[in-house]
Amino acid sequence: MTTQTTRDEWRAHWKVVAGTFIAMGLGYGGFTFTQSQFVQPLQDAFGWSRGQIAFAFHLSFFTSFIAPLFGRLIDRVGVRPVLTTCLVLVALSYVLIANTGGNYTLFLIAFVILIGAGLGTTGIAFTRAVASRFSTSRGTALAVSRIGYSLAGAFMPILVFRVIADHGWQAGFYLLAAAAALVALPISWLFVSDERQAVELNAQGKPTALLDWRLWLKLLSNPKILLVCLAAAFTYGPVVGILSQLQPLLTGKGLEPGLAAEFAALLAVSVVAGTLTTGLLVDRIWAPAVGCAFTLLPVLGIFLLLPSEPTVWMAGLGLVLIGLAQGAEIDVIAFIIARYFGLKSFAAIYGLSVLFIAVATSVAGIAFGFAYDTFGGYNEALIGAGVMFALASGAYLLLGRYPKEPGLDRPIKD
Repeated sequence: MTTQTTRDEWRAHWKVVAGTFIAMGLGYGGFTFTQSQFVQPLQDAFGWSRGQIAFAFHLSFFTSFIAPLFGRLIDRVGVRPVLTTCLVLVALSYVLIANTGGNYTLFLIAFVILIGAGLGTTGIAFTRAVASRFSTSRGTALAVSRIGYSLAGAFMPILVFRVIADHGWQAGFYLLAAAAALVALPISWLFVSDERQAVELNAQGKPTALLDWRLWLKLLSNPKILLVCLAAAFTYGPVVGILSQLQPLLTGKGLEPGLAAEFAALLAVSVVAGTLTTGLLVDRIWAPAVGCAFTLLPVLGIFLLLPSEPTVWMAGLGLVLIGLAQGAEIDVIAFIIARYFGLKSFAAIYGLSVLFIAVATSVAGIAFGFAYDTFGGYNEALIGAGVMFALASGAYLLLGRYPKEPGLDRPIKD
């Protein structure tokens, strides 16, 4: 197979980047940017504690175990059918949440559906589509496609804040449903698909079964795959924990509510900067070193957020440093998976990383909610987040050199 130049790749596959750019931030992934806007309205409406609300928002702890299965399914049948089906379910879930009427049990059930289906609208699908189309400029393509997600994070918190203020919390969920069904769904159907390649084979040269436990054992017994999963989890977990309580966290430290909502947009802009910078760097520099450097930045960011009344510039800079790490995470992880392990089981491995991420975000999100209920503030949770960032930076450095030929090292035996 002839290697395409960068220009050839972009001429042939720019549509999948454009489709991902638009759609990625409007499925379930965009909820991570806006969920803190719902905390106070739900508490006011139903009297639920912030811990109870955080528990519902982070039920991914229970649904995350199907993430690798989504990945394996995508590797076998392709991105488009899984992605579009899940976007429909995500939109319907938002509508259901808006009509739970204060029934906490139904509220939890609706979030189980949302988070379960939402897994199929995350980077498991979108990065598989982009990574399969690009090789020479894979890091840059992943970065550009990811910017739309970050831009959604820049304007959606402000938009949802205004909609909730004017029309109530239900209208906020209706807005999210419309974004998924009327924008993300048609764009994904038209533009987002992967290049079908050979799948993982067993020792007899046949495709491994979708639920073959030996493939999962093979993946989980690979130390480098575990390191990738841990690096992803210890980066994304604390970021989502902070985002899940960002509005009340900032207002509790003396910032005006409107400014706090705008700071969520500032964080999203820094995610764009982190995304672009790391995308360009990993095409040229050892990717684990890039991941390590960007994961250390939010440790300083958390330090700036610890004072009881940080100045505006301290809070802003702290969020920028945290956003840079979030911007780096998806690009670096996707690039590393393709570079170390190839594309035959790309989505399955990415799904495993999402499983680890989901557990970490559930723990971190619930911890931030209950930290406020227990201590009356968020500093204890912020310190824990800093420890997780430091552990992630170390995990990257343990990956070692790139292999000469990316892929898994041994076939599955029947």
